[in-house]
Amino acid sequence: MMDVVVIGGGPAGMSAALAAGRGKKQVLLIDEEKARNAVTHASHAFLTQDGIKPEDFRDKGRKDLLKYPTISIKIDKVLSVEKAEEDSFEITVESGENITTKNVVLAAGLKEKLPDVKGIEYYYGSSIFSCPFCDGWEMKDKQLILITESSVGLHSAKLLKNWTDDLILATNGNEVFDADQKKLLEKNQIRLIEERIIELDGADGELQGVAFESGEKINISGGFCTTLLDKHFSLIDSLGIELGEAGFVVTDSLGRTNVKGIYAAGEITEPSQLIVSASQGHMAGIGIITDSSEAAFEGI
Repeated sequence: MMDVVVIGGGPAGMSAALAAGRGKKQVLLIDEEKARNAVTHASHAFLTQDGIKPEDFRDKGRKDLLKYPTISIKIDKVLSVEKAEEDSFEITVESGENITTKNVVLAAGLKEKLPDVKGIEYYYGSSIFSCPFCDGWEMKDKQLILITESSVGLHSAKLLKNWTDDLILATNGNEVFDADQKKLLEKNQIRLIEERIIELDGADGELQGVAFESGEKINISGGFCTTLLDKHFSLIDSLGIELGEAGFVVTDSLGRTNVKGIYAAGEITEPSQLIVSASQGHMAGIGIITDSSEAAFEGI
């Protein structure tokens, strides 16, 4: 019987494991090693770790965890989480092992879908990004393109204007903005191109040009795109965990879900930056220690 099983080895999962392990709980962190930020060359805006490579962040985090005899790490894929008897949960992993635990922290990342543009994955993480707070500084004052296939691109365009005044918004053949939104883009000197993108041009992951169906080609120094996130969390289908209107797991300030013994942190609750996910994981670890300490004190 484990005290805590953490599912997901990103910043949220590692932070939750560290806080719980330092609270004398026997913690097992299970990581599938399929991080969404694996394509990113550097992570930014994390104090003391600005510019660190995601794989280096993970390796340093694991070294921190394994300093504690209360924490262990298993590389495996979680197949199911089921409610067991006596306030416990049974977790089945791909290797065939069944693990019983008193508490579960859901900290698995999300899968994302890029815009339907041929070759965009070649540039994604090198010169095309999705988060201006993460990579806006590196792209500041450049001629940028924002590729979006939904109206959420308007919000992204507003943010990107903070970093550059030379911005083109391309919808890849989709008509996603109404007349008022188009006027707002024009007012802010953002050119809107609604033609389909037929080619991205560049070398070594560095975007240099974009060609459209009309034959127009534009020179560019990089860009951003909006992505679709897969919010279907198969692990929690049978647990009755509450989801919010946007489809993410609902938690309180200590990572508690509506199911006793199940906590959540990181992208599964709301996609955000590395430092925010780490903070959420830490608070989930505090939540576990708080709840178990109060229960023991009161003899529950």
